[in-house]
Parts: sequence; C-alpha cells; structure tokens
Amino acid sequence: MTAVAETGVGTRLLRQVGFWPVVTALVFVALFALLVMPIVNIVGLSLSGKDAQSSVWANYATFFSERFYYQTLINSIQVSLAATVLAVLVGVPAAYFATRYDIWGRGFVRAAVVLTFVSPPFIGSYSWVILFGRSGLITTTLADFGISLPSIYGAPGIVLVFTLQFFPFVFLMVSSGLKSIDQSIEDAARNLGSGELRVFFTVLLPLLVPSISAGALLVFVAAFTDIGTPIIIGERFRVLPVLIFGEFVNEFGGRPILASTLAVLLLTVTTAALLLQRWFAGLHAHGTAAIRPLTIQEQRPLKRLLASAYVLLLVGMALLPIVNIVISSFLKANGPLLIAEFTLGNYARILRTIAVPLSNTIFYTTAATAMCAIVGTAVGYIIVRRPGRLGGLLDGVVMFSYAVPGIVLGVGLIVTYNEPPVILTGTSAILILAFFIRRLPFSVRSSVSMLQQLSRDTEDASINLGAGPGRTFLKITVPLLSMAILSGVLLTWSNTIRELSATLILQSGSTVTLSIEIFNEVVNANFGLASALGTVLILLTFLPLVVLFTLLGKREEALV
Repeated sequence: MTAVAETGVGTRLLRQVGFWPVVTALVFVALFALLVMPIVNIVGLSLSGKDAQSSVWANYATFFSERFYYQTLINSIQVSLAATVLAVLVGVPAAYFATRYDIWGRGFVRAAVVLTFVSPPFIGSYSWVILFGRSGLITTTLADFGISLPSIYGAPGIVLVFTLQFFPFVFLMVSSGLKSIDQSIEDAARNLGSGELRVFFTVLLPLLVPSISAGALLVFVAAFTDIGTPIIIGERFRVLPVLIFGEFVNEFGGRPILASTLAVLLLTVTTAALLLQRWFAGLHAHGTAAIRPLTIQEQRPLKRLLASAYVLLLVGMALLPIVNIVISSFLKANGPLLIAEFTLGNYARILRTIAVPLSNTIFYTTAATAMCAIVGTAVGYIIVRRPGRLGGLLDGVVMFSYAVPGIVLGVGLIVTYNEPPVILTGTSAILILAFFIRRLPFSVRSSVSMLQQLSRDTEDASINLGAGPGRTFLKITVPLLSMAILSGVLLTWSNTIRELSATLILQSGSTVTLSIEIFNEVVNANFGLASALGTVLILLTFLPLVVLFTLLGKREEALV
C-alpha cells in the first residue's frame, strides 16, 4: 500500500513538474552533496580557529609563516612547472613528427602513447627505482664498470617521472590541434617562399597555442596533485599532496583542520591554473575549420630517420617502466632485489592476497562506471537539449569536478560524512561515490559530443505521438547514444580503476583496492609482488581501451 502510494506521488510529481526538471533537480542535489558541500566544508574548516579568539586566517598564517609548510608549496610548484615545460618541449615535436611525417612504427607510437597515458604514475615511479635506484639493475651494472649515475631520488627523479608520464597530454592535444588545421593555410605560406621551419613557427604554432596550453595545463595539474610518485622517490623532498596525506592520517590522530587548509591551497592553485589557461587560450583562439586536414609530408630518408628515432626514443623511454614492470613480475625477488631467474612465484604469491583488493577494485570501478553512464547521459542531454542558465551551470559544475584533485575530494568527503546523520567514512559507498563524482565528466562529454551531431526530429516525433519525455529518452535517445555511452564507459573504467590519491585517503582495511595493494608492496620494498600486481592492473586498464580503439574506431585523442 505504501509503495503504491509513493509510486503514485512520484508519478503525479513527474506529471506536474515535468520529467526533466525533476531529473535536473536530482542531479544538482547529487552534485551538491558529493562535490559542492565537501569543498565548502573544507574551506569552512580551514577558516576555523583553534579557539574563539583566533583569526579565521590563523591556519593560513601558520602555513605561510613556517618554512616546513610553505616550502612544500614552493617544491610542488617547482617540480610541476619543470615537468610542464619539459613535457611541452618534448611533446610538441613528437606530436608534429608523428602527425606530419611518415615515421616508422606509427602504429606502435600510438599504442605506446595510449599505454603510457593510462598507466598509473606510481607504477612508473617504482619501476625507475628498480632500474636506477641505489640497488637498481642498471645502477649496479654500471657501478661494476666504475660508472656512477645521478640519483633518481628527490626533485630530479620526480621531474623525470612526471615528464615521461604526462607528456602524452601534450602529444594528444597537439596531434588533435594539427588535425584541425586546413592544408590550404600551410600551402599559402609555402607558396610565399617559407620553409618548413618558418611555416611551423609563424603559421602552425600560433594556431596550436590553445592546444599546447591545454596540454600544459593537464600536465601541470596532474603533476601538482600526484601523490604516489613523490612518496616513492621524493624522500626528503616534500610536496603539498604528501603533506596533506601526512597531516590527515598521522599517528597522533590526524589534524583535519590543517589538512583542510592545505587542501584548499592545493585546490586554489589548480583552479587558478585552469582559469589562467582558459584566459590565455581565449586570447589566442582562432576560428579554423579543416576542410582538407594537413597531409603527411614525404621527407628525405635522413630527415625521416632522425624524426623516427626521436619519437621512438621518447615513447620507448616512456614505455620502459611498463615493460620493466611486466618483465620484473617474472623474475625471482628477494625484497627489493630482483634476480635474473624466470619464475611464476610472484603470481603464485599474489594469488593468496589478491582476492579482496581485486574484487573490491572491480566492484567499485564497475559501480562508479555504471553511475557515471546513467547520470552522465542524462546530464549530457540536459546540457545539449535543454540549454539555458541551469544547463550552463550544470556543465560548469560537472567540469569543475574534473579539476578537483582526488586528495582534496577525499578530505572533503571525510570531513562531510564522518559524523551523524550520514556516516560514510570507511565504507565502500564513499569510495564508489568519490570515483563517480571524479570521473563523471568522461560520460558527460561523450554524450554531449554525440548529441550535438544528432537531430532531435525523432525525439520530437515521439513526444508528439504521446510518449512522455522520460519514455522518449529511454526508448529513442539512449539507443541512439549507445556507442557514445559505451565509449564513455570504457574511458571511465580505465581512468577509475587506477585511482590512487582519493583512495589513499578514503580506504580502510576492508576496502583496500589493487592500487593501494601495489602501493603498500612498493613502500615495503616487495618489488616482485608489486610488479605482478602492477601487471594485472595495467591489463585491466589497457584492455578496455583496446575495445575503444579497435572495435569503436576511436582515436587516441578521445582520451583527453
């Protein structure tokens, strides 16, 4: 009786208010509960003093007056800017050569860039330790010949890992930008007597500024918010995300007020970087349409050889950690030492411990991905089919979630849902909700892109024939969007399953994931087990992308 009554009330509400207004309201409630309120709460907590006489800025004054704290912000900015500059310097030429030249192994380059892009950064970090650490394979081999290498630890190592891990952002954005330039523009410059180098710097490069700046932004934000790499190879070089983690989970019970202050500073920098990039890209935006995209240029053998060597060397270095992880997983391990002896022992050992983290990872990722597909499709429809202030606001809030660092969101969710009436801390639900809100933009953007290409005539005809908006959406729109939904699902899965920063804050003993298990084994210097677990995670991350690119015909630019 009650269920029937509730159903009747719900039906009447939908009829009186309208299907899409109700859906829009529900989406805003979800975004407010999972994104806006946690961010507001950590800002509010950061402004709370130790006592009634304290200034609201007391926590920030503490941060900027003590070198131990403010130096971490300086360190974070330094390594992030250095990695960004280097990623641009190596990524732009690589994208140009791979797009414009008929280099050898172009298919391999595309696959390698994708694999590098989706592999978790912390996996690359401990791989470099295996190779170039104090007891690393290459370090010890060269030491036998009296050759010493610079240390992989500290700021230089962090910058190296960030550069090789994140340059695909620049590569993919610039590749996409080059494909949007019409061939006639280059032809006109060539006909006026300009050589290739001058055409690039005076014609193509100005048109690529928005793409380069977008790639640089993604590199900076990813490097600035990464926590795994600095923990593994940073040693005494402390950065802001590591400090947030340490303050939140320290052995004396944690200091959530200070951790919230640090989280707000982290979010402030990433948001400022996003706004700066949008302003800069807007100044250099050009309305171009590629009727005839830039074609591949035939090059002299030597030029082709040099371009191929550059690109293959770069992607080879970026791919080296992943190859090393896979090979190391089959080597006999004695703690941090790997012995050149083939074995399946590492995989046999993880079989005893992998069941819980693997099942948790697949369950959390699947649940969050399904939520993203359902909500993201509805949000995409609202943005495209119901334009207006609410649609624009919804689009802005959803995309803001992409800019919120995982560790900041984790702190916000714990601060918000650690006390009655809603306690989620330590549960599976808080991890699923965090994954959902962080990765929602992938499904939204996928649906928006497809809807912008679809006519609404079929939907209008359905409504005119008496089908309601909800039924029309489910029976007409969703089937038309099936490929876009699947594309969003695959991208969401691949990005969610490797999540570390938010998981480090939110996980408990019973909710440990594969990323956390790998991280723990690395910290404990069990590189053999970490490599076996890492190989499993790489496969789970990469296989959906194989479906995306081979069966759905997507290109690697879909990743960004």
